Amino acid sequence: MFCATQLLAQTPEEYYKKAESKAGLQNFRGALDDLNKAIEIDPRFIKAFNFRGYLKDELDDYYGALQDYNIAIALKSDYSDAYANRGRAKRKLQDFSGAINDYTTAIELNPKEKESYLGRGLALKEVHDYDKAIKDLDQAVKLDPNYAKTYTLRGEVKYLNGDTDGACDDIEKAQKLGYMVALVSFSEYCED
Repeated sequence: MFCATQLLAQTPEEYYKKAESKAGLQNFRGALDDLNKAIEIDPRFIKAFNFRGYLKDELDDYYGALQDYNIAIALKSDYSDAYANRGRAKRKLQDFSGAINDYTTAIELNPKEKESYLGRGLALKEVHDYDKAIKDLDQAVKLDPNYAKTYTLRGEVKYLNGDTDGACDDIEKAQKLGYMVALVSFSEYCED
């Protein structure tokens, strides 16, 4: 006998895709529900743990996010995205040393991911290691020279490091790339 519930059965991958769609619409709670279902079906679905951690991070549940990233890393120790995401959660929890370590591991595993350099640069800024922060942000610029946010962040660090001219050059570049937040952030420092 055919049962109607068989029509509703979905694979973990289908739940994952539904979660992506819901997250794209900012329906993070609905996306979490779908990821929970995917993980219930496949408790070794690494991408689902990583994505669920990311959504928890977006909902300011940093400790819950850390738990999911830890599981993803335990299942796949060379998963650079999970290290980078865990670094982000640690940075938000002001565990800057832990964040720097996780971003460093993510960079070692995937040296072409600009977000890891950005994240580590932000964490280094927080511990006032401006020279290293600038080097990371320089690398992020090399990887994606059209990502305006990088110039704004690097400009901020340069300003904190006493390089007002360099800061204003970066802010101007960010503005030329259409990132108007740069103008608001530094208009008082970079007026001619």
